[in-house]
Amino acid sequence: MRVAPKNAGVEDHVCTSRRNGQGCLKITDVAYLKRFGHIIREAKEDPVTKRLLLVMIVLGSAGALTAQTSTLRAKSPFQPAEARLVTGILYSNTCVGAGTVVMDALITETGEVKQVEVRRDVGCFTQFAVQNVKTWKFAPATFAGKAVASRVPVAVTFDPLFPSGDPIVLSPLIPQSAAAIQAQFQPAEVTRVLLPHAHPGYSFAEGTVVLEVTLSEKGEAEEIKVLRDIPPFTEGARAAVGDWRFLPATFNGRPVQSTIVLAFVSPPYFPAKPTPE
Repeated sequence: MRVAPKNAGVEDHVCTSRRNGQGCLKITDVAYLKRFGHIIREAKEDPVTKRLLLVMIVLGSAGALTAQTSTLRAKSPFQPAEARLVTGILYSNTCVGAGTVVMDALITETGEVKQVEVRRDVGCFTQFAVQNVKTWKFAPATFAGKAVASRVPVAVTFDPLFPSGDPIVLSPLIPQSAAAIQAQFQPAEVTRVLLPHAHPGYSFAEGTVVLEVTLSEKGEAEEIKVLRDIPPFTEGARAAVGDWRFLPATFNGRPVQSTIVLAFVSPPYFPAKPTPE
């Protein structure tokens, strides 16, 4: 490996020897020259320093590319709606079993839930899920800084008393309404659901944990925000989300970053009464 001499104080070249020639990495960034210029000039006699320098420069370039990509994402004209006020999911004890109700909530420009469209139905649980989600409040989605109506997917999982961490069989997907199909923004879809694992103290936790999950353009969970905390139920719910699977949201047919709200409902625990002797 050789280091080319400095050219008019503006460019440096870091070169690696090859069997059939030489390959050079040109550095024209003034910031890099200010940080590494003296090292480049002193590295002529030290092969170890030369190699370390090359690694530092390559990694620095990758970091700059990552920062640039994050900036471009932040400047996306469409920003999804976000939950602001959520409540627990109340339901009748006549509903027995477990399952995940999946809905698309239509959020107005003022953050109100105008309509809830059921995408996956779970018997008597569905009506209670819909009734409760209609009372939630959101910060509306924006396009180019202006509030717009949009849809937010909501999945409400009703858990058995002692969850095993096994997948839940999702009910068939119900087709969207005509208006939803024509919308520019198509929300993310849930394709795999996993129940939280049971853990010490779990059976005494009742109520609803609500999480807001930020999904990437690939449908992968990037960030989990706790909107409603029910210790120790929350810990198991957060861990389970890592094994869920999603199809990404799209805007005008292109995958975009989005949010989905996940609620985990734990039923009250009633210990069996002792049998009279």
